[in-house]
Amino acid sequence: MDDHDDPRGLFRRARALEAEGDHRRAASVYDRAYGLDPTDAEVAEARRTLLDRLAVVEHGLRFRYVPAGTFLMGSDVGDPDESPVHPVRLGGHWMAETAVSWSTYCDLMGWEPPPIGFPKEEQGAKMAGFHLHEENKIRLQYCEDATTRAVDWHAHAVGQKWRRGGEEVDASELFGTPPREDPRRPYRYDTKPMVAVSWQSAEALCERLSTDEVRYRLPSEAEWERAARGGLVGRRHPWGDAPPTPERCDFDRFDAFSILPMRALPPNGYGLYAMTGSVWEWTSDRYDAQGYPADAPPPPADGDRVLRGGSWADCAEVVTVSFRMSRASGDWRTGRWGDHLAPNIGFRLCREEITPAG
Repeated sequence: MDDHDDPRGLFRRARALEAEGDHRRAASVYDRAYGLDPTDAEVAEARRTLLDRLAVVEHGLRFRYVPAGTFLMGSDVGDPDESPVHPVRLGGHWMAETAVSWSTYCDLMGWEPPPIGFPKEEQGAKMAGFHLHEENKIRLQYCEDATTRAVDWHAHAVGQKWRRGGEEVDASELFGTPPREDPRRPYRYDTKPMVAVSWQSAEALCERLSTDEVRYRLPSEAEWERAARGGLVGRRHPWGDAPPTPERCDFDRFDAFSILPMRALPPNGYGLYAMTGSVWEWTSDRYDAQGYPADAPPPPADGDRVLRGGSWADCAEVVTVSFRMSRASGDWRTGRWGDHLAPNIGFRLCREEITPAG
């Protein structure tokens, strides 16, 4: 057996690199050993411990390290646009542990917190603000921590006053009260993913946070899929080939009209939560159904962006690490509607360190 294909040989090499302080190369070698034999408890523990050390906390978000390496992208048993399976080489990068919540988005953008969810400087911009208001209606219904089922959005508009018979009344008097785990809990928007997000809004946050040293961006399709696989090779799901169940994935709950908290279910092998199910996540790539064959032309520059991961409202066949979907998206700032106005589309940040030129 070649050293490159010997999990124990790779483990010894990774231990040596770690002892020398070359942690990122060690992580790549541990990852290779884990991919060859994920049942080796010693390899799994050493890899997990080092990946924990390489995690970064910035802007209140934990970013998990995804080691550099080559992985097999796609599936030969999924839809036609998932094939052929092909090797892709990627550098090391970090993925946010969860998708971005509505509270986090507003905080990092300098906006009014939910349930207002508006840029302070945009309060008087009625045309642009109208489109954001429409997005926020969906967020009111699906992003609140304790809400167990979405109802008429008016009922979720906490604190908003309405008029009846010339008198000012609370929303609950006209529209009822949405069902919540504990009605006494204050309304918060921290643990569920932000929804109805356009890729333009996601990239606005990336641009705001990025510096000369660290770039935040949407992941490419390949980066997303490698991260979703969690170090496993050739498996259908982040946890392996076993079918999705309610204990593994937030999916197939279209009739529930609610999203589970992002950390409600176990993370994958990179420590990333809800990589499949929960919400579809934007990538930076344009969709092309023929995009995987080696001789395929580049996708159109103005094509729809790719979404990955499936969602709480989708069936088991969709919540795989290789399933591909696309949507058009409109920027609320330009007053454009988009197909992102759905309660199951969000995003996750990718973090990349900028190497100084020269």
